[in-house]
Amino acid sequence: MVEVKRIYHVWFSTKGRNPVLQGEIGSDVRQSLAQIAKRRNIGLLEFELSVDHVHMLLELTSDEGLSSILQQLKGACSREILLKYPELKMDLGHEAFWQKGYGFRQVQTTEVRGLGFYVRTQASRPLRRA
Repeated sequence: MVEVKRIYHVWFSTKGRNPVLQGEIGSDVRQSLAQIAKRRNIGLLEFELSVDHVHMLLELTSDEGLSSILQQLKGACSREILLKYPELKMDLGHEAFWQKGYGFRQVQTTEVRGLGFYVRTQASRPLRRA
């Protein structure tokens, strides 16, 4: 059987879009997400943090579900960060670090280079609020 790879552009936000992904916390979230992906063999092609959200390019095999992968990444990262920074629960006004859900779209291989640039440059983009 041939293993089919799918590539997704995924984005998700901190609870309440709180701007906590900067400084030491941002560095720890970055490190946490990278380590979780590596430990769990998640194909993390690119990712970048903005102050209140994350963008990722993920490459998944045909037997991996996107929702399961995101649950693993967000859940384990949240647990690690809230253990290290318990005061965030009060700052966020909630027990969760990330908002429920995420946005995504499947990406063609021809789009990876351009989207990789888009993801890598998130930190330098101005925040847009609706």
